[in-house]
Amino acid sequence: MKSPSLIWAALLTALYPVCADELEYTAYRFGDNLDNEVVTTSFNLAKSLWSKAVMLLDIEMDQLTVPPIPDGVSGASRPARHNSESFVKNRGQIIVGLAQGFGQNTIVTGSYYHSREIDYLSHSFTGAIKQEFLQKNLTVELQGQYTLDSVGEILAAGGVLNRLKETHQINLSATQLLSKTTVLRLGTDIMRNQGYLSDPYRLVSRRVGQDTVQMAERHPEERWRQAAWGEVSQFFDRIHGSLVANYRYYWDDWGLESHTAQIKFNKYLGDNFIFSPEYRYYTQGDADFGDYAAGGTYFTGDYKLQAFESNNIGTGLTWLLRGIAEDKPDFEFLSGASVAILYFRYWNSLYFDADVFEGRIKFEF
Repeated sequence: MKSPSLIWAALLTALYPVCADELEYTAYRFGDNLDNEVVTTSFNLAKSLWSKAVMLLDIEMDQLTVPPIPDGVSGASRPARHNSESFVKNRGQIIVGLAQGFGQNTIVTGSYYHSREIDYLSHSFTGAIKQEFLQKNLTVELQGQYTLDSVGEILAAGGVLNRLKETHQINLSATQLLSKTTVLRLGTDIMRNQGYLSDPYRLVSRRVGQDTVQMAERHPEERWRQAAWGEVSQFFDRIHGSLVANYRYYWDDWGLESHTAQIKFNKYLGDNFIFSPEYRYYTQGDADFGDYAAGGTYFTGDYKLQAFESNNIGTGLTWLLRGIAEDKPDFEFLSGASVAILYFRYWNSLYFDADVFEGRIKFEF
């Protein structure tokens, strides 16, 4: 349920005061068995400005490629116009944020998120406050976000029909240091979506009299979404590694419930390499639109509202370049740098699978 703005607001508070200056470049590729492809490039900068203040700048560029529609019926998020050709769409986003410390235990953050593509426009405003208690052993953070989206539909004549969607979101989390090697995190999320919540391109086969026709999906115009989660991180000094395990329960007023369990292991290989395998299991039931179904006829082409199970397994290798800096004084600027390569394999019970490749270079100053 987290949006990019909330993620970066959390990053801002995490950066201060441990690492005020950071520059990161990430390249990402997603490809699935339906021949959809997403290629992403992003640049992230965190820079200290004045006493207890950190600025964040994030710039991201995506290219989405969706294959042709051979039968003229689309279940994908693409227009039917020129359906015999691949649909290529570019997206750009920018996030600007500021974190300001007050005293020794309080950090307040704010950020603005803007994303634009040919048929979608999004604006988001985020605010957060983080407070430390009990000699910094307990940290409580409250985040809020408002998002206004313009959901566009590319029409057959080439014009774009826009519809509005609003999102209000609140996240509350607490981090408790249980021992020198054990950390417990608990949290809850509440989100309200209102407005146009369908995908204008997804078509559903409907029976009308004696005929079967293709109709655009129709969802209710409101959705309340909640989640509660917990996470435990344990460092094992003997093996010089850590284990992170978390569980998340989600439910909403469309009648959908889900469970997510994830485990990740981080292990030092020597002094300068970190090996990070992880696994995530997810299961959910069907959505039935809850009480909304009594007030109208709704139907969906979104597979994410069906009952299914999914698995995500992957691994990463991070190379800490501090070893080079220690051996060669001319490369001291690499003392806080790292290079990471990650691969994930995703599959679910609806015969959908995907591969994700990611590369990341990060400099800390």
